[in-house]
Amino acid sequence: MSSQTPIPSNNLRSAMSDQTNIDVEVSPEQNKYANILLFCSWAGIIVMVITFLIYMAGFLDPIVKPSDMPLYWGMSVHQYSQATNAPIGWDWLGLITHADYLNLVGLAFLGVVSVLGYLSLLVTYLRKKDFPYATMVGLEIIIIVLAASGVFHIAE
Repeated sequence: MSSQTPIPSNNLRSAMSDQTNIDVEVSPEQNKYANILLFCSWAGIIVMVITFLIYMAGFLDPIVKPSDMPLYWGMSVHQYSQATNAPIGWDWLGLITHADYLNLVGLAFLGVVSVLGYLSLLVTYLRKKDFPYATMVGLEIIIIVLAASGVFHIAE
């Protein structure tokens, strides 16, 4: 036997409509950051789609042909790197003229998107002389850049 009492449906509807009418204030900085993330994320996705189509259509000579990819699917990253002589770290930029490495441009751009948003916040907070937030955002930028550069190398 249940000790819960059913809620009449009209009370439930009233409670639901009260929740949907919550007024939330968003700061201009949050809007700016969100808009940068939105625009740049879609731009990165579009670049990824275009470069993937270039790869699949064979417009640029790939190092690993699409038809050969099933041979590598079951491999670890280390095994794949050895089998294809794939570059380590940022050395892939030297192979950007090959379609399979051109694919990485959109992905790398997506990794930069949050830094672009943080840079806009940093400028805004510095203009407002809001130094605690400027410091936090500046530290976030430094940590992301150091991590992307390979300074924080955790796994082999």
